[in-house]
Amino acid sequence: MRYVVVLAVGLVAALLLIGQFLSPVHPLNGPVGHVAIAGEASSAPHSAFAAEGLVLDRDGSGQFHLDAAVNGEPIRFLVDTGADAVALTVADAERAGIKVDPASFQPILRTASGEGWGTVAEIDAITVGKTELHHVGAVVVKDLGVSLLGQSVLGRLGKVELKGDRMVLEGAN
Repeated sequence: MRYVVVLAVGLVAALLLIGQFLSPVHPLNGPVGHVAIAGEASSAPHSAFAAEGLVLDRDGSGQFHLDAAVNGEPIRFLVDTGADAVALTVADAERAGIKVDPASFQPILRTASGEGWGTVAEIDAITVGKTELHHVGAVVVKDLGVSLLGQSVLGRLGKVELKGDRMVLEGAN
């Protein structure tokens, strides 16, 4: 099991590193948001429910974000369809009641800066849209700038589809 999680986190790290070259903003540098220039109309990305499910708009950096509840606490996620698991920042994990012991961190992934340290965790409940999932595998990663929503949730939601600059999560309604 530990080997699978290490492999999953390694894949997440590799995809994030590739993403830094494809996007002007890398998700490990912190949350991405829309900055409006004075006089410019705000066009911040949003999410909404539609007949086909939860619809997310691509943000200015080409990424998709959504708010989900982890153990009842709201968490902002970068949707990462290439990530095998949910990866939580230390702050988000602690806010959601997941005990994080820094002594349990191990080198579980490789980044451009060297080894990434983290620990395996389990989310009791995560709510995305109107769908609640229980006992979701996750990792808590030291120095992660934004939590990532990966396939340990997306694969259980149902269909995930890109429609232009929109992502539709069909099982989340």
